[in-house]
Amino acid sequence: MHTRTPAKEPATPDQTLLVLLAQAGDRAALEQLLRDAYSPLHRYITHLAGAALADDILQETSLQIFRKLPFLREPAVFRPWTFRIASRIAFSHLKHARRWQSFDDASQEDLTTFDPTLGEPPDEGFLTLLDHVSPASRAVLLLRYQQDLTLEESAAILEIPIGTAKSRLHYGVTTLRKYLTAERKPA
Repeated sequence: MHTRTPAKEPATPDQTLLVLLAQAGDRAALEQLLRDAYSPLHRYITHLAGAALADDILQETSLQIFRKLPFLREPAVFRPWTFRIASRIAFSHLKHARRWQSFDDASQEDLTTFDPTLGEPPDEGFLTLLDHVSPASRAVLLLRYQQDLTLEESAAILEIPIGTAKSRLHYGVTTLRKYLTAERKPA
């Protein structure tokens, strides 16, 4: 489904320094942090909530980052913290838009639209399959396989117990396997 990249980098000292500078009121540092976070957050939000909601969610996420950054106690966790904020806002928008229904009825374009200016394209086969799982499982799958985060990091971002993250991952993978098996069987 997705090729794992080599060892993931922890927060860079530069990013931690930027967070500290931004918390002290340095506007240039804040702008750099938001620029660095834009592409990964936009990809995640687009595939979680759909292209139609992505810009609104990203704007609201950026605003929340700006408002809450002074209260971030551990600057080294800035990246997962931004994904947590984006997840909360995306789920809120999904609930409001009544998009929690079965994604068998959802438009595939909403879930797989890709902006080539965002960097390396995600695995389209994987993203196409995601419309067959619930948003809760989709969030775990996207964080785990698209953002290359550990299951523990994904659980922390979504503010769920690790067991719940494992269950959602298992449910998502099982649903995808059932779908792929049913699709391959001759009619």
